[in-house]
Amino acid sequence: MDEVRLVDWLRAERDQRVDHGLYYNTQIMFAWNSNHMEGSTLSPEQTAQLFTTGAVLPSNVDDEIRADDVVETTNHFRVFDWLLDHVDDLVDDALLFSLHGLLKRGTSQERDPNRNVGGYKRLPNVISQLEGIHTVLPGDVPKAMNEVSTLYAQLRDDPFEIAKAHWMFETTHPFSDGNGRVGRLVMFKELLRLDSIPPLLQDKHRNLYTRGLHRFPEHPGFLIDLLLAERDAYQTLVEDLAPGKIRYSYVDHWDADSVAKRIAVRPIVNAHLKRFWDDQDIDSSPDRSADSAPLFEAGQNDDHVPRDIASDSGISPRHVSWDVHLNGSETSLDSGPTMGK
Repeated sequence: MDEVRLVDWLRAERDQRVDHGLYYNTQIMFAWNSNHMEGSTLSPEQTAQLFTTGAVLPSNVDDEIRADDVVETTNHFRVFDWLLDHVDDLVDDALLFSLHGLLKRGTSQERDPNRNVGGYKRLPNVISQLEGIHTVLPGDVPKAMNEVSTLYAQLRDDPFEIAKAHWMFETTHPFSDGNGRVGRLVMFKELLRLDSIPPLLQDKHRNLYTRGLHRFPEHPGFLIDLLLAERDAYQTLVEDLAPGKIRYSYVDHWDADSVAKRIAVRPIVNAHLKRFWDDQDIDSSPDRSADSAPLFEAGQNDDHVPRDIASDSGISPRHVSWDVHLNGSETSLDSGPTMGK
């Protein structure tokens, strides 16, 4: 059998309901890690149970299962399927609005007009109420997102460019909530579009990820190396579950000196990000009314980024380990979808 695109393999396993294959593992690991990173209380086992049966049971009688955790995890499964069918679409407002609307469908936030589910944020928000890290103001989001769309439209399999596009999205924080999950889904989609190996970021590396985003303009290597480490791990999963069957390219290294020279010529900045806000910035927010919600929306989950407790030693996280079999099931290397010649 000829080698096929990674996205075609994932779609084929989905459509043919291949059990415990690459698609199955990707869905569960992606949904659990990305949602748990933002505060979901579901366990990996409960996430797998939800994906397999559509139901979830508490681990013990004292467990509390939040309705929004179940809904958003289920939605993440559906969004991933939707992205597989739209891999080659441009990252524009229409795609992002659809993605955000699907992710938040049926949640408590969908009923709150100030959340503007399926559209860009109406109220200013910060990353972490403790640290108060500013994001792009609502009125400037469309211009900032035009730049994000351009970065993705021009994207190559270049570790620095991949990290920069993701950083630009996250510092813009275009939605009232869900920015981390949407940003990681978009990055995964775009690497599939390029027929390369995408990163599947893990919750256990959350502090490394947070540090990488916060320090990217001055020290881009933190985020670049972490994304490469996660891509290495997903490559291992691909080769384990579909050995020799996927056609892909992967630039798995970068030149720090070359990146430093690029930054010297063109510093890494989000030109639409204001470090300090005044009353006029707040009052000029779109759809701002006297009886609207609080001025600073920190988000229910995604916008609560923890304090960075990762080591500041500068040690590269590139070779972190990854547990690739969360489901604990044996998978035959000969299993997989039936692909046309």
